[in-house]
Amino acid sequence: MTKASKYRAVLLFGYPGCGKGTQGAVLAGLPNLLHLAMGDIFRALDKQSDIGREFLSYSTKGFLVPDELTVRVWKQHVDGLTVSGTYNSDYHVLLLDGIPRTSIQVELLSELIDVLCVIHLGIDDQQVLVERLKGRALKSDRPDDADESVIRKRIEVYEAETMPVLGALDQQLITNINADQPPLAVLRDIADALVSVVPSRI
Repeated sequence: MTKASKYRAVLLFGYPGCGKGTQGAVLAGLPNLLHLAMGDIFRALDKQSDIGREFLSYSTKGFLVPDELTVRVWKQHVDGLTVSGTYNSDYHVLLLDGIPRTSIQVELLSELIDVLCVIHLGIDDQQVLVERLKGRALKSDRPDDADESVIRKRIEVYEAETMPVLGALDQQLITNINADQPPLAVLRDIADALVSVVPSRI
């Protein structure tokens, strides 16, 4: 793909419990942004299709989905949105959540997307993340978020697997935002970062 034909995209990163899901849901309501969460895309696959069966061959055995398959599933999903008219490359900017998850995916996606901005929601005090996830467990009936050892393991996995992804991206595109603020303050800071890269026409 040439730069002009690539999908314009904003990447959303953040620790478990940083409020990424909350902010993604709000931003998804903006007319020029199309929010795509890779987990949702996987869950929506037709399990009887060729690509769905290929996905199941890994997921049902507890294996990580290979990078090439992940990107192929993502590309097929975006192609389907284009055909249905849900996604218009001239109008929409993709807000990507959960992809890329590895440095290899960064490389594979570099042929498909033009990254306009990377939003990184950071919280320095990990205890804040722990308390947030515990609180979410009570509200959302998510028992995995109630166990502090599990929470801290998820934080370790994020640091081991996702932090290197941030390092593989153009550092000039990354906006670090303090997520240890009220949600509206975080949203304000994200909006400040996006206003120059997301089209204003409705």
